[in-house]
Amino acid sequence: MLTIKIDGLAGLEKRFKKSHYLLDREVKNALGQVVSMIEGESKRRTPVDTGLLRSSIGGSRGWKWVKGWTASVGTNIKYALAVHEGHGRHNIGERKFMEKGAEASNSFIQKRMRKAMDNLARALTR
Repeated sequence: MLTIKIDGLAGLEKRFKKSHYLLDREVKNALGQVVSMIEGESKRRTPVDTGLLRSSIGGSRGWKWVKGWTASVGTNIKYALAVHEGHGRHNIGERKFMEKGAEASNSFIQKRMRKAMDNLARALTR
């Protein structure tokens, strides 16, 4: 009979048992940073008249949250959709400010999610 002993196998098995927790933690942390990035990029592009719309994105009249593996940022200002689509009159800013903010964040999103997966891989191999 041949017996093979693999050093560290018990520790690896233990880490894999908690891998779902580690993956969940990494994804939620990444999504929190991603939502903040999209919020900032969207605010930079938001048309401004009084500043209410811009300040509401992710703020007291809006929302910014991560629940599970879903994240969201937005505003509850009634005229926001009209301004977003270019129907509102504002002196500065861009149409589609939320959409363009998300697009401008794409490189950061890709890097941050890649980092989350790298962190998970490191945690599983320690």
